[in-house]
Amino acid sequence: MPAYVHTCEKCGAQMQVHDRYAGRTLKCTTCRTEFVAGGSEEGADADTYVQARSPQIPEKSAKRFLPLLLLLIPMAGFLFWMGGDDDAPATAFREGHAVGDEASVDTGTTRPVLVALDHESVGALVDMRTGAIQIGVSSLMTNQDKYLELEAGTRVRVLAYANEDREAKVRILDGPSANQDVWVPRRWLR
Repeated sequence: MPAYVHTCEKCGAQMQVHDRYAGRTLKCTTCRTEFVAGGSEEGADADTYVQARSPQIPEKSAKRFLPLLLLLIPMAGFLFWMGGDDDAPATAFREGHAVGDEASVDTGTTRPVLVALDHESVGALVDMRTGAIQIGVSSLMTNQDKYLELEAGTRVRVLAYANEDREAKVRILDGPSANQDVWVPRRWLR
């Protein structure tokens, strides 16, 4: 659709006016002075004519979703892996063991698992960071009256949760300490 460039007589601003407005009264976009639009055949030089451009419409294609898809596929795989089978460790993406469920006690290492014989002593175990015993806590662990070592993977039954579900009271089902009730950090139940 052809157009011409109109120069405002009052302020000198230039604006593009399409032929469809020929004969209408328009206002300057800068100073709001009224003028009557002329057609493209009215006295304008050939170089002042402007060919109206159609706006560029982006192509709709599946390519624009490729970056999103590349992010979603690994994330979906990770979530599937975290919520996998029942033998996998409990995670933030899946409900933990309910009271009465069987589980195993494991810290994620092959070392024996330390469990507390009373509720007051389990706090030191809950405060352990990344499986390493902190200085001061290690001296508590040597007290045989408060702690017991179990083989990693020992089966237990969940009896109760305490302290905002951070600690679990469990009954040992395997080994020489079978049927004894002990306390463990909930994150060690697998």
